[in-house]
Amino acid sequence: MSDPGVAEGDRGKSAAGNDEAAAERAWSELLRQIIELSTEERNLRQVLRRVAEFVVATTKGDVCFVHLVDAEAHEIVLMGATPEQFDQLAGTIRLALGEGVAGWVAQHAKPAVVRDKWSDPRYVYIPALKGEEFNSMISVPLLRPRGVVVGVLNVHSRDTNHFSPGDAARLGEVANVLAGIVENAVLYDRLANREAEVERFAARTIELQELDHRRIAANIHDGISQRLVSAWYHLRAARSLLLASDSGPESPASAGESAVIAELETTEALLSDALDEARHAIGGLRPAILDDLGLTAGLTSLASSLGTDVEIELELEACALPTHVETALYRISQEALQNVMKHAEAHHVRVGLQEDGAGRVVLTISDDGVGFEPTQSVGSMSYGLQGMHERAGLIGAQLELRSRRGEGSTVIVTVARRAADTTDSAAGPGSVNLEGSLGPRA
Repeated sequence: MSDPGVAEGDRGKSAAGNDEAAAERAWSELLRQIIELSTEERNLRQVLRRVAEFVVATTKGDVCFVHLVDAEAHEIVLMGATPEQFDQLAGTIRLALGEGVAGWVAQHAKPAVVRDKWSDPRYVYIPALKGEEFNSMISVPLLRPRGVVVGVLNVHSRDTNHFSPGDAARLGEVANVLAGIVENAVLYDRLANREAEVERFAARTIELQELDHRRIAANIHDGISQRLVSAWYHLRAARSLLLASDSGPESPASAGESAVIAELETTEALLSDALDEARHAIGGLRPAILDDLGLTAGLTSLASSLGTDVEIELELEACALPTHVETALYRISQEALQNVMKHAEAHHVRVGLQEDGAGRVVLTISDDGVGFEPTQSVGSMSYGLQGMHERAGLIGAQLELRSRRGEGSTVIVTVARRAADTTDSAAGPGSVNLEGSLGPRA
């Protein structure tokens, strides 16, 4: 017959073992959740808020605060919390390194288990965080290799003695995993900010180029064109005077006068051609149709300028692109089609603009002309091709030129499709930049 006392002890050990196993499973699940979250979410603020929720559920605490280190200011900043009322304070709560329990942990890179925070001299009361509602806390550093602290994870409980040194060890493992995620997220955020800066620079550069084009167009219209028109009228007047003076039957024009009249007529025709070219240049420098009707209409207008001797095939889709990207694609198309007119001797030209299903927009301009060797292009064509590559580079596009003598030419420009407000909201709401955007500083 078994001893009841021994059996009771065995059941107690078994229950304790089950509790420990359940606790281990809970901590393992917490790590799994955090790692899985890091692969799904790039927004650092969202990551920190969700981690705070996971930690509270696992530790059975009441609130969780995640502070990040602002190395430049020598402060820690609240950047994620649960519940929502505290998460809304992200970026507004700052503590100097060494200030409060969290500041002490950040400064010394050591965890702190506070069984009764009201008796701990390190504790600093922050009214907005309603410290009066909680009695115990655990605070662990987010450590990277070589002991670099990137943040502090705090969990508070209404109960005293809620946390144990064992909880600190387990939470420290979680914090170290979170530290790597934070560092990666910060690097990702910095990269996104750099890309946004490049995008803004490209937009501004193209805008300035277009302003310069408008200035040149205005100068041509108000200066050169007006003088050409004036010269044309003066030549017509001179020719009319010569013809009038020689119009009588008794005063036939001499051979010299006839030659002068012929030269005046030739000069008049040259001035008319020059005026037509000036008007064409002004139209090219100021593509009003692009501003008024968009890229597809602009490309249609460009293609029609090739004239009736060329068969034109258009396959154009309406693609939502930022204004500066549309302008760059228009200018690339303009240069490509000018090359077709001047050099290709083509009978058929195709202009295409489509999305490729992979988040990219593809512009294609091809002809069946004489072709050329891209590496041997010279003169104005070489200058134009260089300008096309530069414009593509400004918008982060890939430009590919295919051509061989006797086989025509194809220009392909591939650019990532961006939302129209990319340059204004690249960082997105709640994004974090540890180079100076961790909320207001005192």
